[in-house]
Amino acid sequence: MQTEASQVGATGIVGVSWSVHNFVWGEHATEFFATGTAIRKPSDGRRMTAPTFTLAFDT
Repeated sequence: MQTEASQVGATGIVGVSWSVHNFVWGEHATEFFATGTAIRKPSDGRRMTAPTFTLAFDT
């Protein structure tokens, strides 16, 4: 995951989740599965805007 993120110019990975599954077939096979989102800072120096609180009244 880290190698793939570096290849696309990312500076970090967020939202990582992982799991391990053991299978009886195939000589006790084990599957490792991980996902995440590659992130990077904007190159033009922009900053994120401050988050605002939004509350929907229709729920």
